[in-house]
Amino acid sequence: MADKNQYGLGRGVDAAIKREIRRRCGFGCVICGLAYYDYEHFNPDFKDAKEHDPNGMTLLCMQCNQKRARGSLSAYTVARANEKPRCKEDGFASELFDFWPDPIDVKFAGVSFVNCRVLIRICGIDVLSVRPPEEPGSPVLLSGLFSDSIGAPTLKIVDNVWSAGDENWDVETVGPVITIRRGLGDIALRIRVSPPKSLTIEKIDMQFEGYYLKGDEKYLSLSKDGKNWNSFSSSITNCDVGINCV
Repeated sequence: MADKNQYGLGRGVDAAIKREIRRRCGFGCVICGLAYYDYEHFNPDFKDAKEHDPNGMTLLCMQCNQKRARGSLSAYTVARANEKPRCKEDGFASELFDFWPDPIDVKFAGVSFVNCRVLIRICGIDVLSVRPPEEPGSPVLLSGLFSDSIGAPTLKIVDNVWSAGDENWDVETVGPVITIRRGLGDIALRIRVSPPKSLTIEKIDMQFEGYYLKGDEKYLSLSKDGKNWNSFSSSITNCDVGINCV
């Protein structure tokens, strides 16, 4: 794949243009709604483009992008989908986490959980939990609920399928990293996946059922009033409920 086209246009796209495309498309492939995507020129194709014009670009997942490259998916169909993105129609973009049947390692900011059924429970609600495989050889099943600092939902996980609503200000997936922002430079949630055995919440700024959670890779801090904080940096193994806030 050439780094530049016939007009000398490189493949690097400005961050602001990428963000504009993501928000317009609902943070996923305009055709199938998958949340892992490439930035695709369709009007005109990249080989004929003289600039990275967001109006002529869209989001396509790897499979749909390959269909375009092989000529089995037309620019016309892509343009129609770009006008009515699948994620906007559904209200969310989604993807599947790839885990194995063995217990997975989950690091929630500064706290590591190994073989715990419920990692964090707040006011009787399981914020993050893991179920064993439903049959031999199938993956463990992760579920979770995430929100931002004012309690607005950001990301939902149900049995390894994660979805991010198009009401988010920005949802960006780059390789194994999912980043959700409330505004420019304002990260509500950043998750890194290391399939098939681990997941890390690298950054979080969240309010849930009256509790505040803030964290990075070193510490997880919890507060009931947003003023007085307790910080955790530990490893919790082989438990039914790791952290229980009542």
